[in-house]
Parts: sequence; C-alpha cells; structure tokens
Amino acid sequence: MHTRPVTASLHFTHGPAFSVVEVTALAFVENAEPVLLAIGERTRQDGTRRLLINLIDVVGTFGPEQQRAIGLLAYHHLGHLEKVASLVPPEKLTRLSEAAARAQGMELRVFSELSEAIGWLVA
Repeated sequence: MHTRPVTASLHFTHGPAFSVVEVTALAFVENAEPVLLAIGERTRQDGTRRLLINLIDVVGTFGPEQQRAIGLLAYHHLGHLEKVASLVPPEKLTRLSEAAARAQGMELRVFSELSEAIGWLVA
C-alpha cells in the first residue's frame, strides 16, 4: 500500500485583535488533522483567542463527509478559541465544516470575503 506524505506549510502572524494562519497544502483529509493539531498547539502557546485561517492556497476540494469530519476536528483541536474564521475561495464555500463545528458549540464561521471575516472576528 502506498501512503501519501503529509505535507502542509503554515505561516502564523499575530495582530492586536486576532492572529492569522495561512495554510498551503493539498486537500487530502490526511493533512487536515496534523494541520489542525499544529494550529491548536501554536494558538495555545501564543495565547491566541481569535483566529483567521486563510485556506485560499489549499489546492483541491474535500467531499461533503470530509468537510463535516474537518469541522469536528476543528472543534476538537481549536475549541479553546473564542472565534475562528476560515477564509476559502467562493467556489469552495459550503459551510458544512462550519455547521459541524457550530453544532458542537464552537464559534467557527467560513467566509469567502476577507473583509467579512475580519469584521466578524473583531465584532
């Protein structure tokens, strides 16, 4: 059996009102949990309370069940945050991961416009 190497690039930036993580990766479900685990660890270390996850540079798409699973993984690894905004290209906006995370009580919203994501984060 051939396994795909898990690779992703994360770039963190801290601001006064929220932090940003830019994710560059291929859209394989195998990448999602290690990425969310790393983001969770970093935000705990830094004391981040509000986070913008920029997913514009993720190549490929996830199916509906994968998106729901990613929402639950986000809750598991990022549930300590007050607010999480995900930024995706408009053609990838389904809100399935958002619905799964919010059903667990997590304040996660998915946006396709940066200004809307920032407005919600700082409100």
